[in-house]
Amino acid sequence: MNRIVLLLFLGCASFQLHAQIVADHTIVDRYNDIPQQYIDIVKTMLVSIPGESHSYAYRLGMELLEEMDSKFQVRTYDRVSPPASSDQYLRTGRHIEMGEDYFFSQTRIAQLKGEISAQNNTGNPFHVMGFGWCWDMTRGDAPGGTIDPVYQVRWAGRSEGSPEGSMRWGLDADDQVLTGNSVSMDTYLQAVESYILYCDENSYPTKWIFTTGPVDWPEHAGSENGFQREIKHDYIRDYVAKDSSRILFDYADILCWNNNGEQNLTDWNDGGNIRPHAQIHPENMMDYNSSWDLIPHTKDGDHIGEVGTVRLAKAMWWMLARIAGWEDGVSSSDQTESDPSMDSDISIYVDSDQFRVATSGVFDTGKIRLFDLQGRLLESTNIKGNNTVINASSLSAGTYIILVSKDHKTTSKKVVLIR
Repeated sequence: MNRIVLLLFLGCASFQLHAQIVADHTIVDRYNDIPQQYIDIVKTMLVSIPGESHSYAYRLGMELLEEMDSKFQVRTYDRVSPPASSDQYLRTGRHIEMGEDYFFSQTRIAQLKGEISAQNNTGNPFHVMGFGWCWDMTRGDAPGGTIDPVYQVRWAGRSEGSPEGSMRWGLDADDQVLTGNSVSMDTYLQAVESYILYCDENSYPTKWIFTTGPVDWPEHAGSENGFQREIKHDYIRDYVAKDSSRILFDYADILCWNNNGEQNLTDWNDGGNIRPHAQIHPENMMDYNSSWDLIPHTKDGDHIGEVGTVRLAKAMWWMLARIAGWEDGVSSSDQTESDPSMDSDISIYVDSDQFRVATSGVFDTGKIRLFDLQGRLLESTNIKGNNTVINASSLSAGTYIILVSKDHKTTSKKVVLIR
């Protein structure tokens, strides 16, 4: 017989069914609603957001948020082998420096797929990945070429690694006649889909997310370039919205709003036609002092202020908790307080390679879910009477998390399987 050692009672929380995972400005403040058991699951995750200089903001914000609230423990890494598996802190960073060629170059796409596979083969796979955009939508080639007849704008940007070389680019294949470039925003979307498919076909736990890009270049505010950039961001948002399984981290939208819920809009005067678009909010270009008061920004390599990076970090924790299975990512209005007394209503045993979850009458109905330390959902089943059995014969020795839920209450246990 195997032996189960109960390590830790994790708490209880309410659940409310929510649909698609979109991390934008509306959810930044809801990071503080994440139930403790999902914070613990997120702290088993390995995340890579490769990119160029802007990707540093994803890491810096996580470090600052941990300073603000030690509940959100993190270890960051940059262009090195990712940290080993842990359940003590979220591991997030970039395993490589990555530019737009990893979406516009088939050679680079194949290379990144190989890196995903190699990391999975270490037994420490990436759990979440996404592209940390740089100024690829706006810089390189300024707005030029033929005016798009639908959007009445000229396209801009750069596309290093594309068949035609680095050139401005539009939304879809039809825009090649306007830009001379065969790549477009559809090329990015198709590349992400190819990464998603690759992970699914190989049964890798890696979730690929869609992302939007920077909104901080000051000369683009109130210009044709800034306006065409927002069209590209909206194109990503519209594409993601068409399939509820797609996940979006809306970097741009998060930064265009401040902590008081105010959006920064600017106008492009297009020959007398006023065309508004969003730009990074000035407060998100500010830094913090030791008392967490706002101070002027000192350049540190990520092109935005510390205030903006913390907003990104809060949204990232929310998104990762949702990916981990947290169903109530919308509102805290129905949440219950943690009730440690519920721990006594659950006992966990192993009999002949089976998890046996014994529950009292409090859980006469409900659901049991089993996660590993990579944050993967291994099993989900309805409670069956007072004893619910989960087959554990295929599981290796290690630590697992069992969540037991009923109605709007959930309690969890972290357990160790010793063989």
